[in-house]
Amino acid sequence: MKSYKTVAGLMTVTGLTLALGACSSAAAEPFDIEWGETECEVCKMKVMDEQFAAEAIMDNEKGYAFDDIGCLMRDWYPEQKEDEIAAMYVKDFNTKAWVELDEAIFVYDKESKTPMAYNIVSFAKEADAEDYAEETGGTIMDFEDLKDHSWERGEMNHMKMDEEGSMSDMEQDGDMDMDAEEGQ
Repeated sequence: MKSYKTVAGLMTVTGLTLALGACSSAAAEPFDIEWGETECEVCKMKVMDEQFAAEAIMDNEKGYAFDDIGCLMRDWYPEQKEDEIAAMYVKDFNTKAWVELDEAIFVYDKESKTPMAYNIVSFAKEADAEDYAEETGGTIMDFEDLKDHSWERGEMNHMKMDEEGSMSDMEQDGDMDMDAEEGQ
């Protein structure tokens, strides 16, 4: 009798473990972006600067790359069904490491220059975001704040890549207004 109960118990535990495992999926991992070759899903510009890149991975394992957090959150995300998104990632501004978007801390500063002039940078650590916000006068945000953000574009400088793969201002060309460039 003891052995029957033991076997029945083990079978029940095994069955529950298998059933629960079938219901959960492993977290989607960030995919490799070919810097300077992969196009942003929204604006079709080449994803050049690791500090501002973002990604979304769907449940069907299809991945989307973005050159600016604004392309992801303003234009792409509102059109998606949340339950079909497996994961979204942003790059830490300092380390260029991937961070899950809903765990990242963001700073909006209209003077920060991002590829599409949405002027939001992301951080893995709250202390880094606080330091950046204090230094720039920016506003700290979280994922929920991004959903409600106005996503107005600032001015965008002509940018060039430096040796470390980061964008820097080109001195000769100055500023250009993105809305004027787009004919709006």
